[in-house]
Amino acid sequence: MGNISKYLGKATTLEDYVGWLGNNFDPSISWKDLEWIREFWKGPMIIKGILDSEDAKDAVSFGADGIVVSNHGGRQLDGVPSTAKALPPIADAVGDDLTVLVDSGIRSGLDVVRMLALGAKACLLGRSTVYALAADGQHGVENMLDIFSQEMRVAMTLTGVTSIKQIDRAALVQG
Repeated sequence: MGNISKYLGKATTLEDYVGWLGNNFDPSISWKDLEWIREFWKGPMIIKGILDSEDAKDAVSFGADGIVVSNHGGRQLDGVPSTAKALPPIADAVGDDLTVLVDSGIRSGLDVVRMLALGAKACLLGRSTVYALAADGQHGVENMLDIFSQEMRVAMTLTGVTSIKQIDRAALVQG
């Protein structure tokens, strides 16, 4: 909290942080709110931050088209499971009832292959993309995507698969 003091022009306290939380997070939000949103929005709806298979099933029953298995990089709840640990039971629980995406902890093409093997249909590459963009603009992002693609090809070759659709848990070391 000390770093924010220079921006606010005053020292911040625990009460300032608790006040910020109270103003930015609504503990009364529930699945019923998703039903209400669905009344007005008929387009695709994806719910981010799912870490539990029962929540994933609820997302299906309340009308979500997809979910993002994400621990938000651990920023809000640093004790929650990693996305790699949470993903398999979630993917098993919902099957093809909705699209399962994954976010958090993906830093390479090998990580993408791992997440696909664990049940994700696709991966979000937020942090890597932002870093690449900051480093070298559009060229940096294109280079990052090329590197991820090359790393995926190597991982796929080493695991004996020739298409993304063939990637499954058999490609992973079982521990």
